[in-house]
Amino acid sequence: MNVLIIGCGWVGTFVATNLINEGHRVWATTTTPEKHGRLRQLGATPTTVDFDNPMQLPVPAGLADLVFDLCLISVPITYKDTIHHVKYRFTNLLDFLAPLEFGQLMFFGSVGIYPRVSATIEEDTFGDEQLNPKLLLGETMLRKEYPRANLLRLGGLFGLDRTLAKHFVGKICEIGYQTANFVHLADIYGVITAMIARQVHGKTYNVVSPEHPLKKDVIAASAAKYGYGLPSAYLDADQTAKKVSPNRLINDLGYRFQYVSPMDF
Repeated sequence: MNVLIIGCGWVGTFVATNLINEGHRVWATTTTPEKHGRLRQLGATPTTVDFDNPMQLPVPAGLADLVFDLCLISVPITYKDTIHHVKYRFTNLLDFLAPLEFGQLMFFGSVGIYPRVSATIEEDTFGDEQLNPKLLLGETMLRKEYPRANLLRLGGLFGLDRTLAKHFVGKICEIGYQTANFVHLADIYGVITAMIARQVHGKTYNVVSPEHPLKKDVIAASAAKYGYGLPSAYLDADQTAKKVSPNRLINDLGYRFQYVSPMDF
């Protein structure tokens, strides 16, 4: 396959590595030329594109001449972004995509789109007016232009050297009594490959481990596994039991999570 990864950061690099190891050809965009060396070492063809900088937006020579089997978009929307900033960034993204030809399109969103409530949450539990407006805007702009785009709402990202425990060593943890909505890199890649195999289009999926232990228990498990110290204390003021369900993708794809619980990360 020919694969284009737009916004090849931590998750994108993991996906690119696996695709290349399986014999696929990968093109990848980053925001700075400094990251090119790492991608070239992997075997990818890198290019610099910053969707917040219109001077860097022209499609590189040759890219528009290719036909991509898959385009993965990992362009972040952060809590610091304003609605205006998100609209500007995604307008530039859509301008960049316009001359490109691809089969499947997958966008990495976030389960942060859902409100923080104690409930089990499916993809259609809430109306648009209840969703995070910035995250919804990115999804909506892509879907309007590409109705067959797949929206993957990712849980908190873990795997490789990223563990929950190391962020709280010796600190007061204020989130310990919240339920975890996390996903391992291996399962993100597993879901992508399952969607490729079934040629899925136009779906919205929650990509999150099926089990939702308390975050304090995940911290304890990862501290024991990787040799980190524990937090100095846990505060129990926030006991939100938000549980984002991946049942739709499990049922549609017949997918079996490699990491059913964040306790096993």
